[in-house]
This record gives sequence, C-alpha cells and structure tokens, in this order.
Amino acid sequence: MYAFGMIALLGLAVLVVCGIVARYLGMARELTAAALVVLGIAAVWIADFDLFGAWGLNVRNHALGLVFTGLVVAGAAYFWQPLLASFEAYARRQSDEAQTLEKTQNLRRVA
Repeated sequence: MYAFGMIALLGLAVLVVCGIVARYLGMARELTAAALVVLGIAAVWIADFDLFGAWGLNVRNHALGLVFTGLVVAGAAYFWQPLLASFEAYARRQSDEAQTLEKTQNLRRVA
C-alpha cells in the first residue's frame, strides 16, 4: 500500500527538480517530458525502489524493474503539472491581482 504514496511523492519531487532545472538552465518546454523521464529513472535508481517488486510481480531483470518504475514516476510527475496549475489558477482567481493593483494605485479599468 505504501507504493502509491512513494510514486506520488517521488513524482512530485521529480517535478520540482525539473522545474528548478528548467528555470536555471533555460530548458525549452518541449524537453520537459524527456527531462521528467530521465529524472524519474534517476530518482528510482538512487532510491533503489522497484514498484513491481513491491507488488510481488516478477520482472526478468531488476534494472528493468527500476527503469519501468522510473517511467511510472515520470508519468506521475507529468500528472502533477496540471493538478498544481489548477490550484494555482484557483488561488489567483481568489486573490484578484489586477483588482488589487487597481485599488492600490488608483488605476481605472479600460476594458
């Protein structure tokens, strides 16, 4: 049962690291999916976490189990992106930044 939590948290960690790498290296948005796959495989390789072994499924080679688990973590990280973006959009809608600027700087609405 702990495997789902590990996948979700590793996916979130991979997404955060990918965001940091994209910010400081100026990585193109098109390369985000590839970076998530590489970082996902690296994360499970470092943690030596085999999802299929945790579920009791036999994989031919332990390294293949790690690579496939890394792909699952990359998929979880890719899933986190729109989920966190929707929370961010909701927070921006709740604290209307444009309306706050208009009130504090005595601006009037043009459109």
